[in-house]
Amino acid sequence: MKTRRIAAALMIMHMILSVAVIPVAAEQSKAEQVLTSMTTEEKIAQMLMPAFRYKTDDEGNKTNVTEITDDIAATLQKHPYAGVILFAQNTATNAGTTRLVDALQKANAAGGDRPQLIISTDQEGGNVTRLTQGTMMPGNMALGAINDVSVTKEVATMMGKELTAIGINADFAPDVDVNSNPANPVIGVRSFSDDAQTVANHGSAFVEALNSTGVISTLKHFPGHGDTDTDSHTGLPCINKSYDQLKQNELIPFQECIKAGSQMIMTAHIVYPQIETGTYISKLTGEKINIPATLSETIITGILRGDMGYDGVVTTDAMDMDAIAKHFDKYDAAKFAIEAGVDILLMPVEMQSTEDFAEMDTYITTLAQMANNGEIKMEKVNAAVLRILRLKENNGLFNTYDGSDIKSRVQNAVDTVGTKVSHDREWEITKKAMTLVKNENKTLPFSTANQKTVVLVPYDDETIPMDYAVRKLTEDGKLPDGAVVEAVSYYHKTLDDVLPMIEGADNVVFMSEVYNAKGLKDDIAAMADTLADTIHEKGGKFVVMSVSLPYDAARFQKADAIMIAYLARSMPVDPGDKVKEMQQYGPNMPAALYVMFSEDDAPTAKLPINIPQLDNEYNFTESVLYARGFGLTYETEEPTTEPQTTQPEETTEGTTAPATTIAPTNTDATSATQKATTANNSVTTTSGTGTVQTGQSSLMIASAVMLIAFAGIAMYYIRYRKSK
Repeated sequence: MKTRRIAAALMIMHMILSVAVIPVAAEQSKAEQVLTSMTTEEKIAQMLMPAFRYKTDDEGNKTNVTEITDDIAATLQKHPYAGVILFAQNTATNAGTTRLVDALQKANAAGGDRPQLIISTDQEGGNVTRLTQGTMMPGNMALGAINDVSVTKEVATMMGKELTAIGINADFAPDVDVNSNPANPVIGVRSFSDDAQTVANHGSAFVEALNSTGVISTLKHFPGHGDTDTDSHTGLPCINKSYDQLKQNELIPFQECIKAGSQMIMTAHIVYPQIETGTYISKLTGEKINIPATLSETIITGILRGDMGYDGVVTTDAMDMDAIAKHFDKYDAAKFAIEAGVDILLMPVEMQSTEDFAEMDTYITTLAQMANNGEIKMEKVNAAVLRILRLKENNGLFNTYDGSDIKSRVQNAVDTVGTKVSHDREWEITKKAMTLVKNENKTLPFSTANQKTVVLVPYDDETIPMDYAVRKLTEDGKLPDGAVVEAVSYYHKTLDDVLPMIEGADNVVFMSEVYNAKGLKDDIAAMADTLADTIHEKGGKFVVMSVSLPYDAARFQKADAIMIAYLARSMPVDPGDKVKEMQQYGPNMPAALYVMFSEDDAPTAKLPINIPQLDNEYNFTESVLYARGFGLTYETEEPTTEPQTTQPEETTEGTTAPATTIAPTNTDATSATQKATTANNSVTTTSGTGTVQTGQSSLMIASAVMLIAFAGIAMYYIRYRKSK
């Protein structure tokens, strides 16, 4: 009798579990269904994002791609790519770019029943903007100077709406690198700050704003490109920091922006020898080099996916950059990236000529063969493709592409992107970013009547924004009576050429455009010293307008006043009243000159970075000359403080939050590597070319069902005992 009752209980348990498994299997997402139907070559293609920046004809002539070509249409029909990245070469006009995006999506759809393309671009704002007719905005470091996250959110929302109007659904932004190295030649003003929490605050606001417009945001460059003195476009940078050090600085913005909902992350082509100790024989030098983050399983799977709990899509930075292309065989690089846990290989093959398109075919076939024969782990391919498909599913890209309304979409793009309303708001925001760090004897604002001010600019076309500022000052009644303001270029001119230009000037505004630490030591900087001495001998004032890296403020201490503008982008023409079909322009230069004359627009921004003092040879020192959080206004008496040798505290109220910790607090890089094979994001089993990924939610369901079953058995047993 007892045996029969136990057998009955086990049968009940079996029935319960059998029924419970049915809804778990039925919950298989569209992404999972698509994955099981894909060939290996289709999976590899889904992991690639090419660029069609230029086209080269049979004679070798290279032109920008602004319309889809036969080669592009053919490759998009043949291969189900993750997407396409657009550059400024593709975006000549709003109308033309909208039609190009439409043609790309239609060519992809012609290849069969497949998800839409991710159409991406780098629209960071400021120095890195790709929409040729879009609104540039003042850039991240300028937003860090304003230090109002509501303004950052407004800026990102405006940019997101412009991208959406064009048909671009992913933005390789925000840049959340912490620019802690003043000699950094590639990040600089693309960073919000050298303070990790400030970057986290503004980066999170940027992510939330893009999300609200339906644009996929992308954090970059993981795990941090801010503490380098080498540009990964032209070299292989190295950051010799421990994992603990990264957790205390570089990783803080990434962790908080992941919490804010960013769906993609871009890797950095940077080596971290204290974290990833694996090496490779460089094809360039023949020497051992460390594996960079883009190719590191320790960093991508162990740290990002394991310790930081990120389960979204990871894309490489461009694989054609020198940091990768010059040192690694392209197939080795692809293999390492995929096995590291990367999902999308960005621009792995140049796509210009017919031969290039054939090379892409070979690239896909070769990687597919490597996956099929086990050289590349198939489970890594399946996991990556599933993440990409889920991203597309979650963002409506599984819907059939409908290009029937292209005329209205083109008109909407023309009406939305780069409007007068957007540019007017851009102007007001940019004026608030101007940062005054020196103002001896209240040199600024220029308010004395009948004075001549000569503005010296580095390049000929930079007289245009200065003339634009003068026109606006005149229209707004800001210029003093009898004031004369002239802008002239010192491009390729010697000191003897420039001295006559300032003859008769009461004030000289010198525009400094320093892009790297070498610029602090060049002949132009030395010329500025002599110009300052010359105008001072005549009783005049010398003012520096810093428009690129703000660290040059330490170099020009002979100046009576220093205004920092954070962006060295000019104007192709004076905007005038043109509001449509006009090229983007940098608002920072004219805003800086405008503020110099406008007492009503007195600067209120504060430095988002520390500016180090220079030694006698103009090298950066450990002392801080102008501290983060410092900034003058026209009513402020300039303090006379000695340079600091310690990091100052953040002084801007209302925006600083406690530092974020990375959990779990694993500080050992080796254990991070071990976690790479057991990351707790999902459980994956493979069979042939398909995969079934149950994920945490399905495991939780199964566990709950088992608990219910055992509870039922327990109750049954209790009742049985009572019946005895």
